[in-house]
Amino acid sequence: MTSILAEDILEEILNTGKEEVQLHALSLSHHAEAEIEKTLGSLVEHGFVHLNNEAIRLTKKGTEKATQVARKHAVLANFLTEVLGRQPEAASEEACILEHNISTETIDRLDNFLDRKNLDATTQETPPEYANHNNLTCKNPIVPLSECPEGSLLHVSMICRFAKHSRLVDLGVVPGELITLRRKLANNAVVITVKSCDIALSPEVSENIMVERCETL
Repeated sequence: MTSILAEDILEEILNTGKEEVQLHALSLSHHAEAEIEKTLGSLVEHGFVHLNNEAIRLTKKGTEKATQVARKHAVLANFLTEVLGRQPEAASEEACILEHNISTETIDRLDNFLDRKNLDATTQETPPEYANHNNLTCKNPIVPLSECPEGSLLHVSMICRFAKHSRLVDLGVVPGELITLRRKLANNAVVITVKSCDIALSPEVSENIMVERCETL
């Protein structure tokens, strides 16, 4: 088990997109020093992080846990905006609260519900083989969107530095979504298609969208 503070620390480290983060760079000022020390000690003891002086780094176990929390945040924020009509900023804040006490099963059900909702909303008929993303993924490596070639059909796996790029939720770019990389521009920006809409993304944003390349049938 991990505490709310522990999960927040893991998620924040993941969202920085860096392998190692200085402790003073984390948003911990509103917590008591004793609570922080206890939580960090527990994270180290249970193998979630490595701590070297003032630098903290996620282990494989810590990355997996942080990714689970980040996915819960993304799905909840998406649900709050698309279904309940909350503004993205408010949705992200509420998702931060809800993500710690919701089960993975419920998140999976919400994610599937949002997938069905998006498919029903599109005006184009979705080919049957596209309905199940598992029929498209070929267990390819998860890489930044910016590294993929034009024309690639991609499965969004994770958004790094999610707090900074929470606007992506409003655009429909969330973990579990299928997107197509249409063009790579001269300035390293990209144009993607998501939910039948073309969207331009800056180089910084495209570098933080982690995707798995798919194969069309």
